[in-house]
Amino acid sequence: MTDYTDSLGFNKGTAGYDANGLSSVTKISVELDFAKIAAARSAAGAAALAATDTLVVMPIPAGSTILMAGVNVTKAEGAVATMDLGDGSGATTYLSNVNLNSVAANGATVAAPVFYATANALKVTIDSNNVDVAVAKVWAIVVDCN
Repeated sequence: MTDYTDSLGFNKGTAGYDANGLSSVTKISVELDFAKIAAARSAAGAAALAATDTLVVMPIPAGSTILMAGVNVTKAEGAVATMDLGDGSGATTYLSNVNLNSVAANGATVAAPVFYATANALKVTIDSNNVDVAVAKVWAIVVDCN
């Protein structure tokens, strides 16, 4: 298992909140187009994503609480493929075995909101097979508690 922190093929943003947020509660998101990610990784000479690899997709600033997080699959992989959504504490903190071969919204309601005293990040872990076609949006509803 490799933990990739680069952002080849996608924009994971910065460790802060959107400037257009009008309150302390905001939705942050990142689109993962696995075809673009695969092409960018190949062009940069980086290893292709494979089963059990983890991709750090979104920074979570210190002093944040995540109320909900999820994955919306907008383009199916075309073959069996799943992934998990977690953080630095665990690969499945939010979702386990998201089916990337089915267009669907997969939201997680967290039983107790997760507070991050120190900076952290949302991560996706590829469970099975290489993923190189699917498109998914990872999102979180975050409260700035600073």
